[in-house]
Formats: sequence, structure tokens, C-alpha cells
Amino acid sequence: MAMRLSFTVDSDVVDMIDTFAKTSSTKREKAILDLIEAGISHMQAGGNLKNEPKRSFEEFSLIKRDIEDLKGLMQDLQNEVHLMHHLLEDDLVREAGAVPYQNRRWWEFWKV
Repeated sequence: MAMRLSFTVDSDVVDMIDTFAKTSSTKREKAILDLIEAGISHMQAGGNLKNEPKRSFEEFSLIKRDIEDLKGLMQDLQNEVHLMHHLLEDDLVREAGAVPYQNRRWWEFWKV
């Protein structure tokens, strides 16, 4: 009896499947079936399955979303720093302005 399956595979595994399919000159679907059958026969022969835990796709999407949030926060921080720099520079320029008696023309000194 044929069974239709749907599953998500990591991109590294897809690359390994494609490499196996190219070396065995088969289509990807046939390569996946061959690998599944080889894995089943390996397990029936008493072989051990080395399953190293990897991050799931959900974890990757959470990490990616958190990184995007951090990028947004860093952009907001950068904008705030630019604004503060502009305000401080503007205050400094105002403070460094000319003293009132230096702004007057020579004939206006008698108006003190």
C-alpha cells in the first residue's frame, strides 16, 4: 500500500539528498526512498542511530525574528544618538556665539 507523506527537511539534509541523488544518478524522490530503505535495513541489522539534536525551524524563526527586533532597536538607538548629537552641537554653537558687545558695530557702543 502506498502512503503519501509530507515533512520538512533542513537545508543541509536537502543538500545531502541532492548529492546522493546526483552520485547515484536518480531522481530526488527515488533517492529519498533509497535512503529511507537503507536506514530501515541498517536499524534492523542492529545498527545504532546517531541523532544529534539540532535547532528546529521554529527556533530559527524565533531567533531570526529576535534579530530583526534587535536591528530595529539599534536603528532607533542610532536615531536617538544622532538627535542628541544634533541638539548638543546646536547648544554648543549657541553658547559659542559672539558676546553682545562684539556684535555691535563701532558706532553703537554709545548706546550701552
